[in-house]
Amino acid sequence: MKIQLETIPVWDAMKEGSECYLCDLKVKADADGVKYYLGPSVMNPETRVKVNADGFCQKHFAMLSEAGKPQGLGLMADTYLQATRDAVKKQMQGLLDAKPGKKLDKAVMQFDETLSKRDPHCLICAKTAEREERYLYTTAYLFGSDPDFKKALASSKGFCIPHYQALLKMSKEALDAETRKEFVTVLTEVELSNLERLQGEVLWMTQKYKSENFDKPWNGCEDAQKRVVLKLTGR
Repeated sequence: MKIQLETIPVWDAMKEGSECYLCDLKVKADADGVKYYLGPSVMNPETRVKVNADGFCQKHFAMLSEAGKPQGLGLMADTYLQATRDAVKKQMQGLLDAKPGKKLDKAVMQFDETLSKRDPHCLICAKTAEREERYLYTTAYLFGSDPDFKKALASSKGFCIPHYQALLKMSKEALDAETRKEFVTVLTEVELSNLERLQGEVLWMTQKYKSENFDKPWNGCEDAQKRVVLKLTGR
C-alpha cells in the first residue's frame, strides 16, 4: 500500500494535546469538504454531475445547510432534487396506480429498491476517509521513523477507541513486524492509562455535585463527561 504522508498536520495536531488528535483532524477534513463544495467548485459542471450522482449523507448535508452559503447550496440542491425526482418519478406513479394487495406491495418494493440505489454515497465522507487513512498511516510511520514522535505519542492522551482500533489495523501496512509490536505495545499502554485517567476524572465530576464538595476544585474535570463520550465513540 502506498499512502501519501501527512507529517505536518499530524505533528501539529499531536501538539494540541486533545483526547484524540485524529478526531480533530477528521473534523478539520469535514470542514474543508464543506468549504470546497460551497466554494467555486459549485459552478464546475463536473462537480455538479458528481453531486447529482452521489450526493451527501445527512450529516454533511446538515453541515452544508448550516455553513451560511445559501446560494451555493441552493444551486446544488436544485439539480440534486431534480435528479432525485427523475429517478423515482416512475415508481411514485406506480404507487398511485397500484391496486390494493400484492400489486401495491410490489409497487412499494420497487420504490424502495429505486430509492436504495439513490442513497447518497457522500462526496464529503469519501474525501474525509481518504485523509483519515493518510493520518492513520502517518501516525504509525512517524512512530517507527521519528524518535521525538514516539516519545510524544507515549506521553499523549491517546486516541478515541475507534481510532485506536484503526491504528492497530493500519500498523500492519506501515511498520515491519518488530516495530509494529512495539507500536501496539506503546499504543495500548497509553490507551489503558488514559482510560483510567478519564475514569477518575468523570467520577470526580459526578462527586463535585455533592454538597460537601461544592468548595473543592474541579481539577479540570468540568467537561469530563463530554471527553468520555468522545473517547468511547470518536467523531
